[in-house]
Amino acid sequence: MYIFNAVMLMYCNIFQVVENSFSCALERSFLYHGRMYLSAWHICFHSNVFSKQIKVIIPLGDIDEIRRSQHAVINPAITIVLRMGAGGHGVPPLGSPDGRVRYMFASFWNRNHAIRTLERAAKNYHTMLEVEKKEKQQSELRASSSSLSKKHVKIPEESVPKKYQPFIQEDVLTGIYNDIFPTTAEQFYDLLLKDGSNFITEYRSSRKDTNLNMGQWHSADEYDGQVREITFRSLCNSPMCPPDTAMTEWQHLLLSDDKKNLVFETVQQAHDVPFGSYFEVHCRWSIETSGESSCSIDIKVGVHFKKWCVMQSKIKSGAINEYKKEVELMLQVARACINSTTPHNTNTDT
Repeated sequence: MYIFNAVMLMYCNIFQVVENSFSCALERSFLYHGRMYLSAWHICFHSNVFSKQIKVIIPLGDIDEIRRSQHAVINPAITIVLRMGAGGHGVPPLGSPDGRVRYMFASFWNRNHAIRTLERAAKNYHTMLEVEKKEKQQSELRASSSSLSKKHVKIPEESVPKKYQPFIQEDVLTGIYNDIFPTTAEQFYDLLLKDGSNFITEYRSSRKDTNLNMGQWHSADEYDGQVREITFRSLCNSPMCPPDTAMTEWQHLLLSDDKKNLVFETVQQAHDVPFGSYFEVHCRWSIETSGESSCSIDIKVGVHFKKWCVMQSKIKSGAINEYKKEVELMLQVARACINSTTPHNTNTDT
């Protein structure tokens, strides 16, 4: 894979990764030899013949047809026909009798391989759009449910059976922590998570996060238990990231009827980091009372990718390692909060 060079960035204006590139020629008054670059979203062509710069960008979403053709009878070519009303960007395209515009590329080293690659890219693009559409619907559902501004419509419970949505993607989770903690599940909720607790504020402050804005817990039709939304600015430790980034964290909790089991789930979205819109960090804390003043805590975390990107493996490992560090600090702050709010017994001689 190749990263777009400066020439490509001049007219793509976005960070993309080139998945394939081909030596070929664009048909105009004569063949302009250059190179075709293929990303997950665009087909781009660049030529510099006789110091004449020729650039073409074809969004994969505008392509109506990719077909085999011939240039000058003996030169196998590929013709890309765009949907009605689309025209690409760069040099003017060729016209067609039916009103659609087209681009013809010839002089490939292996025309058959190139056309199969282009067809596969167009198919993957439309598949990706469908996945993104579903992911967007899920994100909008979570965001609207976590906002107190949502207006609820009362529906008799007997008229519609309750069927709750999962708050996180369980299949991406991996275990990172399992140990005993000195509170019951109910105490964990009351002291650390309940509205009015200082735990989240103290934790974010210890991380030097800023601009914390925390919503109130409330019920949502889509999820069992309660949800809320918090926003803040968080420091970034990666050299590829800005000094800090805006963050949104959606939280969900469910305390069992007997108060012995607590599930606390979070979804984090970083807004200002590279590929930030491509992924979310999902986490689940499973807390179960194991004694009069103790519980077991099992923590799992994972990265859910809403879009494919070439940095997936690096993003995943980096996010999980970062969250492991967060858990250590989170539990340290949690113990301090509990010690400061729990009355200590003192023995006196009589």
